[in-house]
Amino acid sequence: MPKISENEFKKLLTSGDFGTLYYICGTEKMLVSHNTKKLVEKTAGKNPSDFNYHVFSNDFDVDEFAVSLQVVPFVSEYNVVVVKDLDFSEFSSSDGDRIIDLISNVSGETIVILTYPTKPEEKTTAKDKKLKTLSAKKGTVVEYNKLTPLALQKKLISWASKRNIIISQKTASLIIEYCGTDLTALRNELEKLCSYVGEGGEITNQHVETLVSKNLESSIFDISKAVINHDGTTAFTVLDRLIYQKEEPIAILGVLAAAYVDMYRARIAIKCGSRSTELSKWFNYKSEYRLKQAELNSKRTSTAVLRKSIDAITQTDILLKSTRTDDRVQLELLIVKLLMIANEDR
Repeated sequence: MPKISENEFKKLLTSGDFGTLYYICGTEKMLVSHNTKKLVEKTAGKNPSDFNYHVFSNDFDVDEFAVSLQVVPFVSEYNVVVVKDLDFSEFSSSDGDRIIDLISNVSGETIVILTYPTKPEEKTTAKDKKLKTLSAKKGTVVEYNKLTPLALQKKLISWASKRNIIISQKTASLIIEYCGTDLTALRNELEKLCSYVGEGGEITNQHVETLVSKNLESSIFDISKAVINHDGTTAFTVLDRLIYQKEEPIAILGVLAAAYVDMYRARIAIKCGSRSTELSKWFNYKSEYRLKQAELNSKRTSTAVLRKSIDAITQTDILLKSTRTDDRVQLELLIVKLLMIANEDR
């Protein structure tokens, strides 16, 4: 069976018609981990026996792996072998060929699950892809990548519903704007909100504003928006919070630079008769929220102000990397400069 979708995988779990090889990967690591666990529970049970359940991770040994594949199930229908975050490029050619041969000839009573709950997708090598291709040919590949904003909203609403708690699509969208698209972070924040309102309650925008921890990108948007709106108090308040949270000054400056570049790109695109949404094609943007904020903020300022602001950010970047001046002072001076530049529009 080749690559299948998430819904098809759910149907497979329900049907109980299991194959001998599964390759579970993707950028959304929470779903990779969650669905690997579901597959293990369906094939080996919630409390699997050591006789029929074998897990390999960092200390992968080819000989031990070979032995595990030969185990005859005892008081269980299947012998389940799970391999986590296998780095196929680390093996010699002979060991790699042996692993391929072992996986290609798995018996009907043994199920091999190759899963990648933590290994970043960008670290996937050509040899890893060879293993994935084999899995698509001999077994089943399930890939979980980042969800769309609408799908994320539905996830949050579904999770809250299971706790008998109401949350609107608009409020779910606000949580995503503040926390980003990482499912683990979203789940943690939703759990916090659910615990606060209690069973039968409703999560409102006010609850989100009060309790949800904004990620760095969202906080930087607040700074750039405040500067464009000539609101120095808010800009410095957000910076103080980020410093208190021990965010790295270079990281703060990097995201601030990206926010201004986004505004500049959006403004130029609109002036040229294009839509800001087209920037996703040209610059590989993956966040609709990021583009939306860039377009809104760019309408409140001028092209000249944005250019001068980017120059000021560049100079601060040079100072942070080349002098011993206090980093916080440099960031505070930058905000003062950005506010003064923004006032040129008045």
